[in-house]
Amino acid sequence: MRFGCCTGVDNIEVVQNCGYDYVELGVGTVIPESPDTEFEPIRDRIMAFDILPEAWNGMLPGDLKVVGPEVDNYRIERYLRTAFERIEELGGEIVVFGSGKAREVPDGFPQDEAEEQLVDFLTLAGRIAGTHGITIAIEPLNKGETNIINSVKEGIEVMRRVSHPFVKVLADLYHMQVENESLDILFEANGDLAHVHTADTGRMQPGSGNYPNKEMIEILKKIGYEGRVSAESCWGDFKAQCGEVLEFLRSLS
Repeated sequence: MRFGCCTGVDNIEVVQNCGYDYVELGVGTVIPESPDTEFEPIRDRIMAFDILPEAWNGMLPGDLKVVGPEVDNYRIERYLRTAFERIEELGGEIVVFGSGKAREVPDGFPQDEAEEQLVDFLTLAGRIAGTHGITIAIEPLNKGETNIINSVKEGIEVMRRVSHPFVKVLADLYHMQVENESLDILFEANGDLAHVHTADTGRMQPGSGNYPNKEMIEILKKIGYEGRVSAESCWGDFKAQCGEVLEFLRSLS
């Protein structure tokens, strides 16, 4: 397993100095709807570091709807093509599809139609991502953040409907705990598990609470998972705790 940390560009140096294997940034960092001239200084700043942003989260802004009556397919495709091209240039290999607001099903909108829209969107995203060697990881979010795909089990079901080699599923320990989802679902995900997020009690940094991080890592080892595990959490003092989290996670592996 390889360990990374979800953060912003301002903290890349901290993550690198702590010895993480990679850093996970937000897709908004590459400003997909802005011209290359605005992206270039951001690219140069990120590429000045040795550590690579191999994983990316927050695929879509909240106003770029992929479900409901206001879906703009032209804008979606243009956004994805630019985002994935820039992410590939920076060394990205995983893009997380959480984006709870973008996929929120509007009140009164048919659930089956929303699910079809999600499948269509993920098929398009997988096709574009695949040309850049990028895998989409569907992130189940708890019901407080969105009203569709709220468990790893549901994520697996959607992934199987999409049936695209570059569309897989993510397990996030925080959301699993909020939804009381058993870690045993990881056995079902197995080879389709593309990425993992972890945190601890109260969504604080791993190692600070009572979440079953040890049990999760043990199951990941049992299923032969050799992918990435990112700390995605709130922090009390990022600079002071960043290294401690890496030590904790490596002690479990």
